[in-house]
Amino acid sequence: MKTLNKKLFAISMVASLLLAGCASTDPYTPQSNDDFIYDPDASFAMNVVEGSLGEHGGLRDTEMPTNGDNTPNSLDYAANGIIGAAFGGGLGGGLLSILGTQPNDSVFRTFYGIVYYPVKQKGNIQAVFDQIDKELIDTAIANRKLTFVKSLVDSDDDINLEFKGDDCKKYRLIMGFEPKELCSFIRHSQPQLLKYATRTPNGEKGLYAVIGYETFYFATSLFLDLDKKYYVFSPVVRSRTQFPFVSNTQRIYPFVKGVESFSIDKLMEIDPWTNKQYGVSLR
Repeated sequence: MKTLNKKLFAISMVASLLLAGCASTDPYTPQSNDDFIYDPDASFAMNVVEGSLGEHGGLRDTEMPTNGDNTPNSLDYAANGIIGAAFGGGLGGGLLSILGTQPNDSVFRTFYGIVYYPVKQKGNIQAVFDQIDKELIDTAIANRKLTFVKSLVDSDDDINLEFKGDDCKKYRLIMGFEPKELCSFIRHSQPQLLKYATRTPNGEKGLYAVIGYETFYFATSLFLDLDKKYYVFSPVVRSRTQFPFVSNTQRIYPFVKGVESFSIDKLMEIDPWTNKQYGVSLR
């Protein structure tokens, strides 16, 4: 009997572990019970990443030079493509040291979306997922010459939002494709409920469902036009973007402690890829 009880206990433990594993991958179950806590010793960008996901994925902040001028107007971005030069020297080496901190297996190997969506109560997360997609579609229509066509799921289980219009042509030309009017202008992974939070990185208070997208891709850098609920991590792509940052409400936040945010215009001056992608939408 004792042997049988031990076997039943072992089977029960295995079943419990399997169930726990399944729960962790359930998109409607919070990945964490921790609230968002702002760390004043970290940059705003790092607070968004680590405060929302509970990890930094190899990213780290760079210190502002002791005597550096950290106001956006003082930054001579046009003088050098590496952001370190914009801070009067002394920072370039630090910035270069974080350019390679996004290993291929990191969640930050590509654009990562974090949404702090206000809710009245916990639950009914599918309605939040659906509303986010509606807002993404509305943002594309309002800010680009596009008409929404359909939503489809591809072979990688990513959600593709297809549009038709002039901005599809512009985007495809930039990417070296035939300039067709139809394209997947927005593509994102299946959403996941990361946690519930009682404040946002910007300091707003309430109840928020924090939603994560391991892939959050927008043609012509449309993510820069998203509203205050959306925090988008932009990775380093050596042949394109020059440094990692988080964008929110049309402001750019580098992983540099003590540095204020700067504008999309400033980003376009320093980053040729953004200038090419976002700039085409302005023409």
